[in-house]
Amino acid sequence: MATITQRTNKDGSVVYRIRVFGGRDSEGKQRIFQTTWKADPKRTESANKKALNKFAADYESKCLSGEVAEQRVLFGTYCRRLVDDKQRNGLIKISTANFYRSLYPLLHDIDGVPISLVNSNMLNNLYRNLLDKPAVSDTRYRLKTKTDLLKLGAVPNKTQFSQRYGIASTTLNAAINGKSISQQTAARISEALSMPISSLFNVCESNKKALSASQLHKVHSLVSMVLSEALKDGLITSNPAERVRLPKVEKTAPRYLESEEIGALLEAAESEPLEVKVFVFLAVATGARRGELLGLQWSDVNFTFNQIEIRQAVYYRPASGIYIDTPKNKTSQRFIRLPSELMELLKEYKREWDDFHDSVGTAFPQTVSILDGSGKHRDFTADFLFFQSKNIGYPHAPDTANKWLKVICDKNGLVHINPHALRHSAASALIFGGVDPASVAKYLGHTSPQTTEKVYAHALEESRSRNSNIIGDFMFKHKPAPRKEDKKKDVG
Repeated sequence: MATITQRTNKDGSVVYRIRVFGGRDSEGKQRIFQTTWKADPKRTESANKKALNKFAADYESKCLSGEVAEQRVLFGTYCRRLVDDKQRNGLIKISTANFYRSLYPLLHDIDGVPISLVNSNMLNNLYRNLLDKPAVSDTRYRLKTKTDLLKLGAVPNKTQFSQRYGIASTTLNAAINGKSISQQTAARISEALSMPISSLFNVCESNKKALSASQLHKVHSLVSMVLSEALKDGLITSNPAERVRLPKVEKTAPRYLESEEIGALLEAAESEPLEVKVFVFLAVATGARRGELLGLQWSDVNFTFNQIEIRQAVYYRPASGIYIDTPKNKTSQRFIRLPSELMELLKEYKREWDDFHDSVGTAFPQTVSILDGSGKHRDFTADFLFFQSKNIGYPHAPDTANKWLKVICDKNGLVHINPHALRHSAASALIFGGVDPASVAKYLGHTSPQTTEKVYAHALEESRSRNSNIIGDFMFKHKPAPRKEDKKKDVG
């Protein structure tokens, strides 16, 4: 029999808590189901009582038949299990799962609360605290003087340390060279060596800051996803995340280069190594993400049809280094046709690539072992267009593209730009050229034309203004040729 408890809120509204006891589980723990029902002030007391009893009976029936999951589940427990399951089943990328995990400490106010008791007021209080009080730790660590990680790890060199303990070589180099590293990275190294973090590292920077509005929206997206899944599982009867108040995020227009700036960048790239030049030209022409371009293999280049296929991307995790996964979303897997001039540049680069491959012989491996999106090592054919000089055959880390552009800009006195600015530039060029949002979305690999319209609203508006100017010039600045009758009058 369901237990019904009445509670009166401060505003005078009456709410009833309904609890159902469904025996004990395999561990001997009591199975408890719980929900709430709110009285309708427009109904009579007897009508509300009748409706309440019917709701409680229906709820108890659903609980005992297995349609409703038990309500002892805590928000934090359910959240962690959900993220792990989604990653395991390939529903979210490992990078997304790790990002969600980084947000767990911010959910301390609701972490230990039964998910059925989480309400909009509780969420509003959590979000208000995150905006008002320091919450994000920005602690940095530096390796203690005379601490020999290689000796402690019982390995002869950094390569073996990276392979044995799963620490990225770039991360290891930073620590050994005395650079400051994040708390997460320091903890990873300490955990690998089974030593306290305080034994290996000193704190060199420590401060906390409150969340920004955009960061809070990311926290809310996780909370909303968790509660949405809980609703599907019958843990809650409505999603309180839909009723919270979020601060407005001021969005800035994406930075894109004008045609003169693009021309200056391409001209500057002419004097760079062919590998860098090809990357810059591809970035400008395709608008592809940096990881998508660095993930290109020669098998993705079709010289017959003048196109490339984007089917994978290179990513980076501080704990384990580079890994390869599918692009950002399903629509990001696409074919892109290239100008014939760019295909000729790729042919030139392929000849240089082949010459180097032949010159180093067996030093160029046939396959390279790289982590995939699930965190498992996989053998990839060593035919990446852009590969490391020290680890021949392995693709570059995404930040390498940023370094290439920085060098070009510094040497030629250009304003600093990043690879994503070239993506914005390609999108803006297409829009200003009259290409419709649906086609631009397909070219860039956006999930939908609505995404394109949202991100590039500024460019679309400017494009419409340019169209208006063209019509204006056509209508009011064009001088028509004199008619034949007017010519006759002039002669007479």
